[in-house]
Amino acid sequence: MKIIDRYLGRTVISTTLAVIGILLVLFSLIKLIAETRDIGYGHYTLTSAFYYVLLTLPSQFYHFFPIGILLGNILGLSVLAKHSELMILHSNGVSLYQMAWSLIKATLFMVFVTVLIGEGLAPRAARLAENHKFFLTTNGQTLMTQQGAVWIRDGRNYIYIQSILDPAHLTKVSRYQFDDNNNLLEASFAKQVNYAENSWNAYDVSSSIINYNKKIKIAHLTHEIWPFSFSPKLLNISIIQPDEMSLKQLYDYICYRQKNLLNTSQYTLAFWQRLLQPAAIWVMLCLAIPFTFKHLRSLATSLRTIAGFAVGFGFYLLNDFFGPFAIVYQWPPFLAALLPILIFMFIAIVLMRWVK
Repeated sequence: MKIIDRYLGRTVISTTLAVIGILLVLFSLIKLIAETRDIGYGHYTLTSAFYYVLLTLPSQFYHFFPIGILLGNILGLSVLAKHSELMILHSNGVSLYQMAWSLIKATLFMVFVTVLIGEGLAPRAARLAENHKFFLTTNGQTLMTQQGAVWIRDGRNYIYIQSILDPAHLTKVSRYQFDDNNNLLEASFAKQVNYAENSWNAYDVSSSIINYNKKIKIAHLTHEIWPFSFSPKLLNISIIQPDEMSLKQLYDYICYRQKNLLNTSQYTLAFWQRLLQPAAIWVMLCLAIPFTFKHLRSLATSLRTIAGFAVGFGFYLLNDFFGPFAIVYQWPPFLAALLPILIFMFIAIVLMRWVK
């Protein structure tokens, strides 16, 4: 059985990597064409667009992996079916469930590496890509630190925002005002800054005012209007997307929003979908076996690929349907993330029983 495991594994792993490679090339071309619309803004050039697309590839690899493993297995098993090797294995007592188990074992390491990429490299690369793009398109006016804090240059003001609940509601904001000779005139700290009626309203402000004789005057105001020229739209880059966070960061962010009595449905759903991603991968793998072995056996490989693509697209469609549905009707996010996997697992089991 070990020989069969290695043979099946080597075949489907090579075709899976080839499929994912093709999908990534196609995505890169489409993404690069889309990025040309922003070329010319600030210092954003074609080279910058190439760099941006390159940094998004780890995230896309993670997203494409379930459908890639489905198409890769269909193609790999189709090659074996074409030479009657699957029929020989089946006639010698190797059941479909044993084949599925062999494929799961063979792809175990690949799934492990994919999860490491998706939870380690991909979020950091995606965040770096967004920071790099916005830094160039805004002429360096905005910069985000690795910890998620934001620096903004607004004329002679330098603003440090430690936490952003949404683009119009900021907390723990520091403001540094300089003169034309880059001498610090005033340093202020506000516990909360809100955008309302075209103005930035700072609350609970503590200020240190530096006079020309270098003496420091301490002041405290309950409310003050800060005359910033930028709008909340500039802070959209600070809204961290789920694919820009690892599972641990996503969990910590959910706890942070719960502590501040903010809605967490979108992030909780993304957390469970990411956590259940390996299960979705193996469900796609199990679906490839009955599709290849029986009712598509007499069809061309291209038709099998189209059928596999349709199944993979259906899975993503169901995922996208249950997500908003669960948020609107307040279903448990865990259930919304699990249902598509259970539905397609049931389909895989039914197909295997039918083929058998």
